[in-house]
Amino acid sequence: MTPVSQALQHLRGQIGFVPGTECVELSQACGRVLASGVVSPMSVPAFANSQMDGYAGRFDEIQPNVYLPVAMRVPAGTSPPALPLGSLARIFTGAPIPAGADTVVMQEDMQTEERDEQVFAAPVKRPQAKGQFIRHPGADLQPDQPIFKPGRRLSSADIGLLASVGIGQIWVNRQPRVALFSTGDELVQPGESLQPGQIYDSNRPMMRAWFRQLGLPLTDLGCLQDKADLTREAIARASESHDLIITCGGVSVGEEDHVKAAVSALGRLDLWKLAMKPGKPFAFGQAGACYFMGLPGNPVSAWVTFFILGQQLVRRLEGETEGEHLRVRLPAGFYWAKPDSREEFLRGWLDDQGSLHIHSRQDSHILSSLAESQGLVRVPAGTSVVPGDLLDFFPYRF
Repeated sequence: MTPVSQALQHLRGQIGFVPGTECVELSQACGRVLASGVVSPMSVPAFANSQMDGYAGRFDEIQPNVYLPVAMRVPAGTSPPALPLGSLARIFTGAPIPAGADTVVMQEDMQTEERDEQVFAAPVKRPQAKGQFIRHPGADLQPDQPIFKPGRRLSSADIGLLASVGIGQIWVNRQPRVALFSTGDELVQPGESLQPGQIYDSNRPMMRAWFRQLGLPLTDLGCLQDKADLTREAIARASESHDLIITCGGVSVGEEDHVKAAVSALGRLDLWKLAMKPGKPFAFGQAGACYFMGLPGNPVSAWVTFFILGQQLVRRLEGETEGEHLRVRLPAGFYWAKPDSREEFLRGWLDDQGSLHIHSRQDSHILSSLAESQGLVRVPAGTSVVPGDLLDFFPYRF
């Protein structure tokens, strides 16, 4: 059996991103992977502006209880003239600093009075520093400054940064074309009536939801019958128009598990059987030029295996270079006295004191343990756990 770390290393070494790029509107780019680096075409901020609603003036002229005339009003979006000597400008957040002014005092620290229809203002205390509450040009970004490298998956914050420099369209990698099969004559689709010996197919709806969370299209090709020739034909057809085929079930050693043999006949299998619990029957290879990933049939095993391995494979296909799992090291708040020869991923959560706890039922068919947990607790192979032991925790974040 292949250790999980070795399997991850193999996937990262074997998977290359699918060729092709496209230019998309910035509003459609969140979650997509950059095809090329981005540099700033301008300074951000582009001009000196106020951080506060208040009054702008010259630091040397702003003295406590010394009233100066308010010579102008400067809202955001205007272009003010130079500030006359011995005067102040009433200014608002984001408004340009008038030439001559070098300091802003927030309105809460100013007092005003009116004399002959002229407003005067004075600070109640001296400004702390020359230049206070002014955003200076280029404080965030300079022209030609690198912003992002290729291979970055764009977040909502990234979209905001790109918008701040006026970028309206961006080049991203083509998304991989992924096909999904479930396997098993015993499976019935949700909404249909069950007959004796049948169960509902939870894996395909679950995997479709996974891909919606990842922001990727998915071709659902239905359920493969437990027949060797039909399985091979279906996988062969799918491989001609997709970059990745995913199956749930069919890669074990049972007489009715035909997927493994079909992929081997059409191409090759590089990985089969992981030293991982849940998730031992995992397969990876190629059917023709199409990558293949075979997930276990048990729904928890399928979900956990895709969380740990599958989404890494998909992110590599997209060309992402920063797709490592979020992982934190935290103390256990539980006992685990039955170490396994395989690395284990237990469904658990974090309590208010920062300790890890696990669900009482860890069987691979208990889907409620996934729905009622917050992440996976990694227990190394052959390891027992007592409270206080530090363990890796992988939160369910997408």
